[in-house]
Amino acid sequence: MNYIYDVVVVGGGHGGVEASLASARIGRKTLLVTMSLDSIAMMSCNPSIGGPGKSNLVAEMDILGGEMGVHTDKYNLQLKDLNTSKGPAARITRGQADKYLYRIKMKELLEKTENLDILQDCVEEIITDDKNKITGVKTALGIEIKAEAVVLTTGTFLKGRIVIGDVKYVAGRQGENSAEKLSDSLREHGIHIERYQTATPPRVDIRTVDFSKTERLEGEKHPRYFSIFTEKEENSVVPTWLTHTTEETVQVVKDLLKYSPIVSGIIETHGPRHCPSLDRKVLNFPDKTNHQIFLELESRESNELYINGLTTAMPPFAQDAMLKTIAGLENAKIVRYGYAVEYDYAPAYQLYPSLESKIVEGLFMGGQINGTSGYEEAASQGFIAGVNAARKTLGKEPVIIDRSEGYIGVMIDDIIHKRTPEPYRALPSRSEYRLTLRFDNGFMRLLDKAEEIGIVSPERIEYLKKAKENVEKEVKVLKELKVPMRTANDILEKYGCEQRLTKGTTANEVLKFKEITYENLANELGIDISSYPKFVTSQIETITKYDIFIKRENEQIEKFKKLEGIMIPKDFDFTSVRGISNIAKAGLCDVKPISIGEASRISGVTGNDIALLLAHINMKK
Repeated sequence: MNYIYDVVVVGGGHGGVEASLASARIGRKTLLVTMSLDSIAMMSCNPSIGGPGKSNLVAEMDILGGEMGVHTDKYNLQLKDLNTSKGPAARITRGQADKYLYRIKMKELLEKTENLDILQDCVEEIITDDKNKITGVKTALGIEIKAEAVVLTTGTFLKGRIVIGDVKYVAGRQGENSAEKLSDSLREHGIHIERYQTATPPRVDIRTVDFSKTERLEGEKHPRYFSIFTEKEENSVVPTWLTHTTEETVQVVKDLLKYSPIVSGIIETHGPRHCPSLDRKVLNFPDKTNHQIFLELESRESNELYINGLTTAMPPFAQDAMLKTIAGLENAKIVRYGYAVEYDYAPAYQLYPSLESKIVEGLFMGGQINGTSGYEEAASQGFIAGVNAARKTLGKEPVIIDRSEGYIGVMIDDIIHKRTPEPYRALPSRSEYRLTLRFDNGFMRLLDKAEEIGIVSPERIEYLKKAKENVEKEVKVLKELKVPMRTANDILEKYGCEQRLTKGTTANEVLKFKEITYENLANELGIDISSYPKFVTSQIETITKYDIFIKRENEQIEKFKKLEGIMIPKDFDFTSVRGISNIAKAGLCDVKPISIGEASRISGVTGNDIALLLAHINMKK
């Protein structure tokens, strides 16, 4: 059999799924190589999608042609609207996926996708020519697969080591093998490798939980969906349940801390700071006793209940003792004990913003191999890596999303330029333009990129173009529509606003009062909005209400774009710039930025360094 492909994707997790689908949908002959066909799109930890920053990644992928949003909307236990009382930058959707259906249906989708083959095997080597350009990969079975581009989405499987208490053994995920040789091959090709760790909580049998001692939390029947194209009469509302740790729980952890692998030193690597283990929480916050514990069903097809908030790799007897102190879990039976996994990764400063390696041409990387954590982070990187790998084989320029255009751009820019001591997680606080990069307005920001990528159908592109035009048109109409003082005050009084106007105004100024919705205003002024979908009317209202703040961000974005437009010559010698600090030189030489804007975001590079760099480039010109 001839194994010759345009693109080979290594790893069948969330990054690998998006990478292989993107490449195949662009029309490239693609092979997905995974160690287990039965574990494709497996949710190793919490079977949830979304959260602050994470939901934005999923929604952006959806506009660009990714699968995660559509799939979560179809195969979930519940979706919930979060932060509805906060400003528009904070409002998101979080989903609890059906872990079994999500995995099975994603495998089914991959198997039916044109241009895509799947192979169960373990990739052990990358193969390059004498210029360190990728030519293919070699597997554990001795198969050599030729490819013009390779995408690595290896998750926690590179020299994976499971840790539970003082027990440590080889595995990339509990019950699965580890890829023992691939990271050695990367080292041999000049790629720097480091190690991180992550962890997961125990799962219990739902039949052994006393839910009368917990708080029941329902999902939404009519939520905001992740995909702008989702149409459902009603969504599933399988509940989750809330309980808390107690003083007794914390005391048990304190008494047994000597058995914690992070205390004993068995685990020496760093884990995700924003998802700490319970023993880490007790170490860092010894006086806090009521940590939230969410009980989340993994699937309709299973009795396993995920104990969200009780992440730990302490030994089994310690995990049993902790559960007995938590309301509702006193008699719960553990079916899977929590554990940690340590693994190799390649720090992302070795990548271009396209996610192509700066060291091995044609090698792309996405997900935990880049030092990130989370399904959404992995999926969106995998998508971008798959798109750009496919485009490289077509001789096209890469698609790059900058940090003013999307959370995807913020994440990629951050992991390349900012060293973090723990796996990276997407958060709203990481974005300086978070009012612009809202969960609900991806179609306003990324339509040109979606059209350039070419996965979303022309019919849908035209539909979104029309939606964007309608938003812009109606925002302008509201600014121009005159409203007499009496009419405006009647509207304000009707909807409970205590303020009154002393002169006539415009419709957009009336809408800026917090009590007034666009739907109410349209009804009062006789504006017909019946033909507009909800996501269009929502944008009209948000853009109008937050007009002054959005304008302020747009001015900042313009300044950002100017710096991004000042290009640094290829093969520029950063050591030749006199006056810049040694720290700046080291960072610039490592990252090799392609623009002044990119250079300014490298750790250790100051404003003075940028001024000297600009002067040097101008002098050379």
